[in-house]
Amino acid sequence: RLENHPTNKKDCFGSHWDERLFYTESMGAIFGEFTNTLSPLTLALLEDSGWYKANYSASEISTFGHGAGCDFVNEPCIVNESVPP
Repeated sequence: RLENHPTNKKDCFGSHWDERLFYTESMGAIFGEFTNTLSPLTLALLEDSGWYKANYSASEISTFGHGAGCDFVNEPCIVNESVPP
């Protein structure tokens, strides 16, 4: 599931990745000290637009969800008002 989060009701496509799955990405809607990783995924999106030629050696792997497995994407992140182990 790769979601492009809508920024308003009139948008059919948004300008940010969905923060539920891509919290630390540069293209995420959250800005903070530990966010805004320029990942290969973000660079691939920019390169796919046809406007950019990405330098992948400047990218970093996002730590958010890295190695968490399929449940991270496919299962709810909050169950019975708590975060599952």
